[in-house]
Amino acid sequence: MSYEKDFLEKIYKDLLETRMLEEKLVEIYAEGKVPGHIHSGVGQEASYVGVLATRKPGDYFKIGHRVIAATCVLGNPLDTFFGEILAKKTGNAGGRGGVNHTGRLCDGILGMSGTLGCDAGISVGAAMTIEAEGRDNVSYFFVGDGASNRGPVYEAMILAADWKLPVVFVCIDNGFGISTPSSYSSPKDTILAARADGFGMPSVVVDGTDPLAVYEGATKMVEYTRAGNGPSVIECKCYRWRGHFEGDQCAYRDASVTEKNIAERDCVKNFEQLLMEQGIKTAEDIARQRAEFDQAMNESIARSEAAPEMTPEEIYDYLYV
Repeated sequence: MSYEKDFLEKIYKDLLETRMLEEKLVEIYAEGKVPGHIHSGVGQEASYVGVLATRKPGDYFKIGHRVIAATCVLGNPLDTFFGEILAKKTGNAGGRGGVNHTGRLCDGILGMSGTLGCDAGISVGAAMTIEAEGRDNVSYFFVGDGASNRGPVYEAMILAADWKLPVVFVCIDNGFGISTPSSYSSPKDTILAARADGFGMPSVVVDGTDPLAVYEGATKMVEYTRAGNGPSVIECKCYRWRGHFEGDQCAYRDASVTEKNIAERDCVKNFEQLLMEQGIKTAEDIARQRAEFDQAMNESIARSEAAPEMTPEEIYDYLYV
């Protein structure tokens, strides 16, 4: 498939900025600035960027707790993003939710559940809204290989299938559900795609470290679902570079395998190489783009650090609606 220069530039911008945000989260967490945990998505960015390149205004998104920077691809402003992560009143939820609970309905971001997989029904509910309003939008549900084994995911899938709702189920198979290898937790080497047929859903399995391969596979499924045919499944095969959470020593896996994946399957480095080979980017262009976004992040973090925190009297605001 051939692509316009502007499209490749946009994919690269989203890919690079998502990587740099994920790396920045690791950095500020190590500096003790982040209350709570960080679940780093470094290395998995192409899976999100490639799928989200198929979106259109009016779509809904249930993002996972890893690669939280994907919310910025969807429109979440940097100050709002860092404000929430640093527990400031400028954040998406005024600092109440933190890194795992970023929602922004004006961008279609539906928020997240602290109990992974249990919010699959929210994506189905969003799809019911789309159907009731007669729109050709879709509801994207992102789930990891670990959480995809949970019952609520399958309850959501059977309901979406029975009612032919416009849900795109996206499994980010990074190889591990916490410390459990996906090869151990599933009898098939594809976690969700192998099960899709039982729900009458088409599926595609893609290299989750290649943004264009992800985009091409996702386009087929999203077009199918937008056309009113019912739900579909996309499975992105990638690798979790870091631990389940920052501080996880990963004693349960072979470090040499991790090193090999980092060296050979770096989605950003490989895409940069492609763009340079095609004459779309130079090394100088890339360095300048990195420096500009690094400055933007640092300035946003500084503003967020200076932003007010909740007072004790405000902690329970919005607990009940």
